[in-house]
Amino acid sequence: MRLIFSALALSLAAAPAFAFEPGAYAAIDAGRASISSQYADNSGDITLGAALGYQYTSNLGFEFYTRSLSLDPFRGAFAPTGYYPDQHYGVAVLATAHLDDHFRAYGRVGIGRTSMKPNRSGLDNHDQTDPIIGVGVGYAFNRNWSIQLEGSYLTKSEVSLITAGVRWQF
Repeated sequence: MRLIFSALALSLAAAPAFAFEPGAYAAIDAGRASISSQYADNSGDITLGAALGYQYTSNLGFEFYTRSLSLDPFRGAFAPTGYYPDQHYGVAVLATAHLDDHFRAYGRVGIGRTSMKPNRSGLDNHDQTDPIIGVGVGYAFNRNWSIQLEGSYLTKSEVSLITAGVRWQF
């Protein structure tokens, strides 16, 4: 375990990669959302997201993001009455480890609000605070354009996300 932390510290201290220099960026992604809930279907529905962020250093950045979860509620007379997550937005800190000039690995930690929709009419929507954690990898074609693959988890609403996207750095 000590070896892993030492290797991570060395990679974070390495010279910054040309493709992930400080600056503002915009990103979009799409993927699959799945949930472990008695109120929503776990078939893996489509999720779409967008983010505006700032790469503060080559190893640390933050972003404001929004995401549609598009989960289908269980409907019918025998499904229990309850709520399912529908949309999520928040802010996150991203720590990056550069693998070479083009590849990077990163981790995400953040907090946001998840809109909860009822699976029955007559109930009101409500929002809840929902932490997010995630890990991902990215490949930069040049300083401006990169692609990324990420796995994230909304810890309170128990939604797992697998997404692929593109990032444009200004």
